[in-house]
Amino acid sequence: MAGVTSRDIECPVCHDDFTNPKLLPCNHLACRDCVLSWLQKEGGQGGCPLCRAPILSSTQQGQGQLATMVDSLPTDFATAALVESHKVLNGPHVCDVCENNVTATSYCFDCSMKLCKACTSHHQKLPVSKNHTLEGLNNLTAKPLATNRQATCNKHSNTPAKLYCSTHQELICMFCAATNHRSCPEVKAITDVAREKRTELTQQSQRLKEKAAGLAKQMKAAKDKFKGMHKKVNDVFDDLQQCSEKRRQQVHDLIQKEEDATMTSLAEMEKARAAMTSNSSNIDHLVTSAPDDALLQMLNHLKSRLDDLESESGTTAKVKDVGDIVFDSQLLTRLKSDLSKLGKIQKLHQQASASPSATATTTILSSGKEHCTHSQRTTGWINRDGGGPGTVTAIPSLRGGRGCVNVRWDNGGEDYHRMGAEDCYELDLA
Repeated sequence: MAGVTSRDIECPVCHDDFTNPKLLPCNHLACRDCVLSWLQKEGGQGGCPLCRAPILSSTQQGQGQLATMVDSLPTDFATAALVESHKVLNGPHVCDVCENNVTATSYCFDCSMKLCKACTSHHQKLPVSKNHTLEGLNNLTAKPLATNRQATCNKHSNTPAKLYCSTHQELICMFCAATNHRSCPEVKAITDVAREKRTELTQQSQRLKEKAAGLAKQMKAAKDKFKGMHKKVNDVFDDLQQCSEKRRQQVHDLIQKEEDATMTSLAEMEKARAAMTSNSSNIDHLVTSAPDDALLQMLNHLKSRLDDLESESGTTAKVKDVGDIVFDSQLLTRLKSDLSKLGKIQKLHQQASASPSATATTTILSSGKEHCTHSQRTTGWINRDGGGPGTVTAIPSLRGGRGCVNVRWDNGGEDYHRMGAEDCYELDLA
């Protein structure tokens, strides 16, 4: 039974071989009686036992007998044939012609019979059966047996069916074709109709696969677009952060330069202050402790030193007025306002009317007729000399403010420039 597993022939509800397998809307299979019992247990509203998908639509529920609605579900005849073939191959291999339970060695697809070695030899010699298709039972599996089994007439279950009436959608025997279907316009050999239908189904299946692939492509594109959108946001705000950090460092450098100059002046003043303090302490000591004669003998020397210190203190540089860091509150307010407006979702059809080259979600700053995106290339700008090609690095420019972008030129240097005003654009976009 190679190639056939329990999943192929076993009902997931009763765990026995399928009996009249019904194909549910979710494409799972269950025995007809199992489906009916399941729906009765769930009050007619039960879902598939495997995935819980609805078995009956909301319009069907409560609109008739459950048994009738279950019978209206399509029967999976392919699975039914596989189950039947599985039973045939798992049953006793006894010749269907001989008596006394002679062991069968082959199977005739045309007669649906097991044959022993002797009957197989006779079968291949008789004119009526010599062209029949036979297969050794040791090599036969359930799937080819199900695929090649003999069709029977819808009216006469024991009679082989050779024809198919498309008008009545019935398998018919030769007798039925000559009696009940003589006036039917389309009565063809079963093999011919099956070949046509297989081709139609294959083509339709291929179309469905192509549509499924198209949907998968659209789904992937949508997911990838969101990834791209997140990346664009990160790029823009990373660049803003870099610009902000760069400016932060520049301001700190300015403060440090002023601080270094002031500290040098303070160091000189500290020397003068220390000398004054030391000398004044010595003088105080002499004034209070030295004898009169000693004081008078040292007087000229002390006066000369004090005069020098007082003279130096008059020329010593004073601490310059230390300024404070100032931020333009209006500029900060504009920057915060521009940041709050930065980034927006813009649909394709909306952008198409504004700019043929625009793409969804990338237009971040626009001025007049032009659109500018982060990392967009530039070719210089009108009414200015120099520049050359460059790359937009920040929108909006933290230095230039609203309506301006930062540009880093390929030949070195970085500056901010206006996107444009009154249909006269300073920046040309590549």
